[in-house]
Amino acid sequence: MLLKPIERKENGDGRLARVGREGLMVWVIVLGQTTVGLLVTWLLIKPFFDVPNSFGMLIETGFAGGHGTAAAMGQVFAHPAIQLSGGTDLGVLVATVGLVYGLATGMFWVNLGYRRGWVRKRVADAEKTETHPRAIQFSAAPPVDIFRWMRCVCLLAIAAGLGLALHRCAVEIATVLDQVSWTFDSPQTVEDSFSLEGEPDSGQVELDKRLGMAAVIGSFPLFIFTLFGGYILQKYLALGGMLSAVDSDSLRRVTSLAMDVLVFAAISTLNIETVKTFFGPLLILLIAGFIWTGFCLLFLSRRLLPQRHWFELGLLNYGMSTGTTATGFVLLRLVDPKLETGAAEDYALAAPLSSPFIGGGMFTIGLPLVILERYPLESICVPLVLLISVLIAVGWIWNQRAVDRSSSG
Repeated sequence: MLLKPIERKENGDGRLARVGREGLMVWVIVLGQTTVGLLVTWLLIKPFFDVPNSFGMLIETGFAGGHGTAAAMGQVFAHPAIQLSGGTDLGVLVATVGLVYGLATGMFWVNLGYRRGWVRKRVADAEKTETHPRAIQFSAAPPVDIFRWMRCVCLLAIAAGLGLALHRCAVEIATVLDQVSWTFDSPQTVEDSFSLEGEPDSGQVELDKRLGMAAVIGSFPLFIFTLFGGYILQKYLALGGMLSAVDSDSLRRVTSLAMDVLVFAAISTLNIETVKTFFGPLLILLIAGFIWTGFCLLFLSRRLLPQRHWFELGLLNYGMSTGTTATGFVLLRLVDPKLETGAAEDYALAAPLSSPFIGGGMFTIGLPLVILERYPLESICVPLVLLISVLIAVGWIWNQRAVDRSSSG
């Protein structure tokens, strides 16, 4: 029981500090995908192709968000203020490419890590126990209990129902606020809504309506609100002492099955004509995304993540940022079969710092609707580049201080 506190003191790097740096790293990776996508759209795509500013969001939508976010963001891309036709198809394609790319290149990085000695400690430990370092131990799956599955489906349905109710309430409140805002609008703003002939400018009126609070909130995918519905349900079950009745294994199986069905349905309904239309700019985005994710794993992870397991945690982040968290855990198990490094724990504890906001969270959904189509791309890209630079600098200094404390201790 005394080993872990002593280890933390000797390393000079406590769990809270490691989790904080992992959370920062996820923000750098995912927000960087958005920044890189918008930069490429501004400098290389828009001068030659007629695409909206939000086209650059496809990297984060497909890579860090995955197929679920791609399906949800299709509603956002279809908004009249954006008008990205086939946004769902493009997002699904990017998500599929990212998933395949993450697994294929992840195996390459694993082999490179073994050759470079980045996982040397894990290899030595495995050799001592006569276990192949790259072997993944699988356990037999327990038999399916149909009643547990039905209970999980009911809980998910309740969470979805709560999310639907929250969505409806938010839209109604936003509608009232829009009406109040219009009533007390300034005379100059009202005058701008009329043409030179004194007739109402229907285009301006429609634009104001589409960019109103009610329209923006109404464009938010339902799954954002179901997350809050699930949180409310979880708190209710915890207060009632019924949280132990929730079978987490069955719940994961149900959600995994739902994701498999979603991926299959999305790919099978992919519009090839849309893909052909945007093939050129989409290829540019994909190449930029490949370069950024590789840079984050090989360069930034080593300098921002805890030194004790930077490669293992970097692989986990790499899988997350190119497909799904499950992809990241597959790669992690190749270098850490028994999850002994602490990378999985640090990743799980840091998830609440980023998952509600980026990679399919509120920031991902709101950025195209609220900002991207209202302002020039250059006025958005420059602050984002500065923000990413600051985050990298903070993480670099934070990690270096932890290394110095570890060396002096």
